Amino acid sequence: MVAPLKQLTTPRLELSAAALLSKLYKATSALNIPVDESCLWTDSSIVLTWIQGPSNKWKTFVGNRITIIQEETSSATWRHVPSQANPADLISRGIDPSTLATSTLWWKGPQWLVQEPSSWPTAEFNISTALLELKKVLVAYLQTPEDFTQRFSKLHRLIRVIAYCNKFIGNCRISKANRQFTTLSTQELDQALMCCVKAVQHMSYVQELKDLTEGQEVVATGSLKTLHPFMEREGILRVGGRLQQSMLPYQVRHQMILPPDHHFMKLVVSAEHTRLHHAGPQLLTASLRERFWIPRMRNLVKTVIHHYCPVTSSRSKPHNSSWVSYPRHKSNRLDHSQRLASIMQDPSSYEWDQHAANKRPRATSPYLFL
Repeated sequence: MVAPLKQLTTPRLELSAAALLSKLYKATSALNIPVDESCLWTDSSIVLTWIQGPSNKWKTFVGNRITIIQEETSSATWRHVPSQANPADLISRGIDPSTLATSTLWWKGPQWLVQEPSSWPTAEFNISTALLELKKVLVAYLQTPEDFTQRFSKLHRLIRVIAYCNKFIGNCRISKANRQFTTLSTQELDQALMCCVKAVQHMSYVQELKDLTEGQEVVATGSLKTLHPFMEREGILRVGGRLQQSMLPYQVRHQMILPPDHHFMKLVVSAEHTRLHHAGPQLLTASLRERFWIPRMRNLVKTVIHHYCPVTSSRSKPHNSSWVSYPRHKSNRLDHSQRLASIMQDPSSYEWDQHAANKRPRATSPYLFL
């Protein structure tokens, strides 16, 4: 074995010696000598810990040699020998030749070696992690909360799923005799809506909620500074405003703040639009602001009405009916006085004549008052 050119630590030198021993053990297989059991010894507790662990756990120098040792000595057993019973230490520490000639340890090994394996020394190691040369693995971990609202296209389905989950969790925490298996109540649906609102706020207003939790004001550069937001006991972010002394209901005075670009808001606006039988933007905006405060709400309402609703009555067009020609009749030759007489008999004929004269189809609703 060639001596390393670079200076190595003592554990690495002992590991190189163990790698040399493994190659020597492999060479003994060419002797064709029947061996019942093989036992390899080392006095380095660090090397023994390396051998007993996976090779990919250690640094490159250690891992490469551990791989060789484990492959070539898979049929042997590695054991620890105390330093005072290790014959190799006599040479490495220096010894007088005359003493070496009469050394029983050098010529015959330790005395317990000829005894039963159960009497061989055993040791437990508690080695510092810094000495084991563990491989450093850098992991980039990006924690992004899962947006469960993206899985739903209808608000009522989302609310009912959350309500059933909350009911299941509540039943798991109580005894079987007190569990509830009834249909969902209005209170449970409202609690599910609050859970969704709270989750959306925690995903969209992280810094604002952190400032309010720590008792600080919202940063001046934040989008919610002018709303004077506050966080109620349930953890919902609401508008402060100037209506504290108003007689309006609490949810109208302090609306829940929600982001306009979140999928949950599209579900809310679409559900409210359907509840109001496809009302226009003004009525829909006024109804939403009784519970929610959404920045740039009007743009969101127009977007939902345009893209997410199947019925848009405000964009309907009148029916374009074709006009039938007049039959051959002498009324075309009537003068003005005769026309007035004709009108007294049939009040709707004058309107019909005007349409025919203009030759422009129009959707009109004639009314006759008798």
